Amino acid sequence: MNGECTIVKAYLDRSLRRFRNHFAVILIFFACALFTNPASAQTVTQYSNATGGAITDNNCGTAAVITRTFVVPTSYIVGDVDLGVLLSHTYRSDLRITLQSPSGITVAIMTNTAGSGDNLNDRFDDEAVASGNISTHNGTVTDSITPILPSYSHSFQPTSPLSAFDGRNAQGTWTMAICDSAGADTGNFIRADLFITSTSLSVTKTSSVISDGVSASNPKAIPGAVVRYCILITNNGSSGSAAQTNVVSTDILPSNTSLVPGSLFSGTTCATATAAEDADAAGTDETDPFGISVSGTTVTGSAASLAASTSFATVFNVTIN
Repeated sequence: MNGECTIVKAYLDRSLRRFRNHFAVILIFFACALFTNPASAQTVTQYSNATGGAITDNNCGTAAVITRTFVVPTSYIVGDVDLGVLLSHTYRSDLRITLQSPSGITVAIMTNTAGSGDNLNDRFDDEAVASGNISTHNGTVTDSITPILPSYSHSFQPTSPLSAFDGRNAQGTWTMAICDSAGADTGNFIRADLFITSTSLSVTKTSSVISDGVSASNPKAIPGAVVRYCILITNNGSSGSAAQTNVVSTDILPSNTSLVPGSLFSGTTCATATAAEDADAAGTDETDPFGISVSGTTVTGSAASLAASTSFATVFNVTIN
């Protein structure tokens, strides 16, 4: 069983289908103060998987590893991730659990720890400071396998921080893997719940072919054509919400395009992005109030502060080689 919910939509560029794969991995956002000062627009969404399965003996590295997925159908930015896991297993320290994001980042949730007790009924949470790391789980206590949602019976920090996912796009398939790394003990997977907190930021990327050297009225995306892109970042926080600070967007140009010199502009909307920006990350143009810089094939837009219900746009042109 998979549960899912729509939170914030961000529409990726689909007008240039020939180059869509290059632009699919378009944006990574970082908001330095965002996660310590959550805005009221933040929402926690629970994605569940209750497809049971046997955890066979000593199966790490084999096809018998338990894998369960959580599909996030919409594009939004991750502010926080928790993972709840419920399973039966004798001697739970035989277990290894990982979580992989749609972009391929993998975090070790539990690696041969949590003592000699049986079963697992834990919510893995970076902020579980009172309980400490999963390694502090009472080694002889047997966990109940009765669901207690959403908190689970215990809350522990995972082996590695889940904050590795923060600031990334949540959309896509998340994959949890569970395996047994030693002999003599087995169990059964019961359910898992992925809890993702969205930030109040959303992104829209649009494009238009503005010239191709052939047709003035209906230009096409052919070699030599100039394409204009706009990346619009919006703080969807309600009135009175905290401003998001140090917001950064990065866009990597595909190998078959070249940035048009002098085509960088910033503004509050795509239509009003008329403030000229140079390609370096220094000077007054970086704080007027938005900045754009270029390093190699990466275009970076930045806003020191973005108030609720406001946006900033990064506009640039590329030539299709």
